[in-house]
Amino acid sequence: ETAEMAHDLLLEYHQLYDIYSEYEGINNIKTINDNAGGEPVEVDQRIIDLLLFAQDMYVRTGGKTNVMMGSVLRLWHDAREYGINNPEDSYLPDEAELEAANEHTSIEALVIDDEANTVQITDPLASLDVGAVAKGYAAQLTSDTLRENGLDSFLLNAGGNVVCGGKPLDGRDFWVVGVEDLDGVSTRETLGATDLSVVTSGDYQRYYTVDGVRYHHLIDPETLYPAAHMHAVTILHPDSALGDFLSTTAFLLPYEESRALIESIPGAEAMWTLMDGTEEMTDGFRDLIELAASR
Repeated sequence: ETAEMAHDLLLEYHQLYDIYSEYEGINNIKTINDNAGGEPVEVDQRIIDLLLFAQDMYVRTGGKTNVMMGSVLRLWHDAREYGINNPEDSYLPDEAELEAANEHTSIEALVIDDEANTVQITDPLASLDVGAVAKGYAAQLTSDTLRENGLDSFLLNAGGNVVCGGKPLDGRDFWVVGVEDLDGVSTRETLGATDLSVVTSGDYQRYYTVDGVRYHHLIDPETLYPAAHMHAVTILHPDSALGDFLSTTAFLLPYEESRALIESIPGAEAMWTLMDGTEEMTDGFRDLIELAASR
């Protein structure tokens, strides 16, 4: 029953935050994008809240993760989808097209009216892409609802965004969570966690290949190409929405800046897998590896 409730909630959020598909009777993110340059669109409060959170975090974390990058990310998405289905014929987005699309990524073009429950994109060529935050945000809202319904002990996995609730009911003191290795199959590290979300951003999860070179889906807003500072970063934070946003931002920054950002956020811990395969981690992250090893 509880699993069904969590599933239904995640499905509902998926529809609200979808940028590719329409659903009957719902104004979702795609609806907002389709009306770019036009009138404000009335939407569910949960869309307003997500976008206000993304705006706030954009300012707080230095503007690397921008939900208004839709025009640029769409070019990469289309090239990736085509390349996955036609590997012999894969291509990179045209640089001039990327540069042109990048002229339409200003967060200023996103106008949110919390009183009227409307969202407006004032630039007709701009669009939202909430991929960096929606899954973690939805996982957090879902786990909040589980707790409100009296369920404190749970482990929720929303496609790689793991939320651990309170202690397991079988007497153990913590949940055991594996952090995937770069092959996407084996486990790199094992953590012991309660009341914590675990989110990874990596170059091995969604990618395609052009002329033997892999191109992943996390695009650096400065180069307009996949970020190349590290292979992966895993973020721990009590709030899954914040964890998801931070994982993208931390991945898009050079390691030293990335580490400084994480250390500036109360409650955040991280592990980085650098380009040469070495690992770096915060003390709190190491503590949870040692906790899991002690069982």
